Amino acid sequence: MRTLALLAVLSSSVLAQSNRAACSLAPDIEKEYLALPSMFDLSKSWEERYAPRRALAEKYSADWPLQFTLQQPILQLFDIGREWDLALAHYRALPDHLLGELLEARLLSSLHRKKSREMLDHVLAQAADSPWSHLAALEWAANRLNGDPALAAQEFEEFRQRCPGNLLAFQYLGSVRDPQKLRSHVAALRNAIEREKRRGLDETDAELFRTAWTWERITYGENRIEEFGRAVRADVDFLREHLNSDSWPWVFMVSFGYSEILKDNGAVKAIEDETLLRAPNGQASWWIAQERWREKNPPPHQSPPVPNQPIPPSDIAAGEAYGARHTAFMLPLIERFWGKPYAAFEAANLMNAPSLPVGAFERLSDFVLSNADRFPDQGSSWPPVQMQVAEAYVDHKIRLDRVPALVQQGLEQVENQEKYRRDSDAFDKMPRPRNGDDNISSTQRRAREILIRHAIVTQQRERALALLSDFRRELDQSKPSDTTGRAGSSWRSNQVIYSMLARQAGLDVSIEELSHNPEEPERYPVSDFEAKDLSGKTWRLADFQGKVTYVHLWRSGCGGPCNAGLPGVQQLYERWKNRIDRAVLTISQDENPAIAESFIKENGYSFPVICGVEIAAKFGVTGYPRELLIDHQGRRIHRHPPRASDETIGLIEEMADKIGVTQ
Repeated sequence: MRTLALLAVLSSSVLAQSNRAACSLAPDIEKEYLALPSMFDLSKSWEERYAPRRALAEKYSADWPLQFTLQQPILQLFDIGREWDLALAHYRALPDHLLGELLEARLLSSLHRKKSREMLDHVLAQAADSPWSHLAALEWAANRLNGDPALAAQEFEEFRQRCPGNLLAFQYLGSVRDPQKLRSHVAALRNAIEREKRRGLDETDAELFRTAWTWERITYGENRIEEFGRAVRADVDFLREHLNSDSWPWVFMVSFGYSEILKDNGAVKAIEDETLLRAPNGQASWWIAQERWREKNPPPHQSPPVPNQPIPPSDIAAGEAYGARHTAFMLPLIERFWGKPYAAFEAANLMNAPSLPVGAFERLSDFVLSNADRFPDQGSSWPPVQMQVAEAYVDHKIRLDRVPALVQQGLEQVENQEKYRRDSDAFDKMPRPRNGDDNISSTQRRAREILIRHAIVTQQRERALALLSDFRRELDQSKPSDTTGRAGSSWRSNQVIYSMLARQAGLDVSIEELSHNPEEPERYPVSDFEAKDLSGKTWRLADFQGKVTYVHLWRSGCGGPCNAGLPGVQQLYERWKNRIDRAVLTISQDENPAIAESFIKENGYSFPVICGVEIAAKFGVTGYPRELLIDHQGRRIHRHPPRASDETIGLIEEMADKIGVTQ
């Protein structure tokens, strides 16, 4: 019997590793995979879409290409910890331990970078013949925040050599820095797209076009710009001819090609009209309807903010009137798209609008809660939506019996959201690493405030006093020695909250202006760095000494509205470029400097550009677009300047002058 058992183990091990060198799904398995519900079909809940994938993963537990493919929908969803629990249990029970280790390493790579890299190195050493080992290593190394560019370039070539017909690696074309190799890979991508056109495309292939356009623009160069335009025209005309109006990725891509590259707004309008007619309840129609309303109803002009001055009453009135018009438009639109997660997001924003008609708040809150349960993959929020609704119930003094349970659900939800983020090492290069417990402790404090207000509203005075006593004790124990810094500012704000709640509960507590900080806004040190801009000039932290510097973070792929501030940056640069006490610097978040350089040349900008997410991290920030001011000593000012434009440049200069005086 022991011999039979041993043979069974050995045979299962051989079976588990038998197809690890395969580049694609076997035809019979591919047929079953293609029959699964689309992850883009948001008429179905998360469980309806993903549960069949779990079942297929169990059925073919030894299949490397399938397991790799089925994992894709949950890779970045670390805030749905329960799904990760199920996935990790599955990976650790797989008969092929190397496959299980690869999948676990890949799952954890967005958060637990060091552990993931160690696991990947081990799998690569044991399964160097597997393209999936190399693709997972490529994904890890191409991470924009904390990756390994040299490893990414190597693993890109390794995967492409093993599986030249597989398209998955093309999304990492930015890893290729050798111009000759880049041209070769871009040509291969173009050939693959033309093959897919003949075979038939689906919505998962749509992103291939934007990847091709991005890199063909660069590899064709200025001398072949007309040829590039013809290639894009052929692509978007193909997409237009085969338009899938129900598919948001499809509609977006064809619109992007016409608007952002071909500058053919007439074609975009025609596509939108057709989409609204053919798929009036599809996701694309949702976004088109909103965009058209915004075009017809631009927000009212607001006076530039003046430090320490109240907003003019006329601006307040205009803003309230605009808000009422927006609410009147959004309510019937939300009703039309009832049940869709993107509509629920707007419903959450609209819940506390002052101009809601009677009964609308209760219906919106029900919608928000039900969709949070159905679509955990559509994004988490802080505080969790359950707590937002509980707080709104207290504000409206309705459904008060539901508040404690909702608060508890919110606490459980944030624990689930932060479960795998708590011990993350992915932000080691950031000056202030993100700590998952911050969200948990902040949510706990928010929960206590809601429960205190709930106890006051429901006239449970003893309970309110007990909760306030706990709040007071925590404040006394957490008082920082220096109450003028950031920790002190947070503590003072909590003091004000405590005082307001205590007075509502009937306690004789004075509310002091504890949140006011007469000190200058905090200034945070910038980590030393060295990087070359696109012109070849080397920048270091020392270059900021003796001048006020406006820093703008951007990314070319962010799109038109997102980069609307760049003309203002150019204008500010022109005003400051000859001053010895002022400077302008921009930091591109593009994956490859060639993309940023092409974008800058195309738009005629001349301001300095440094490329790299890791450089932005030196300033203690991430994301884009963002604006910063750096003082004479190379410190980041706590108060962010406005985005540069004709209307705000005067305010930016005023802020810079003040910073220059108060060092």
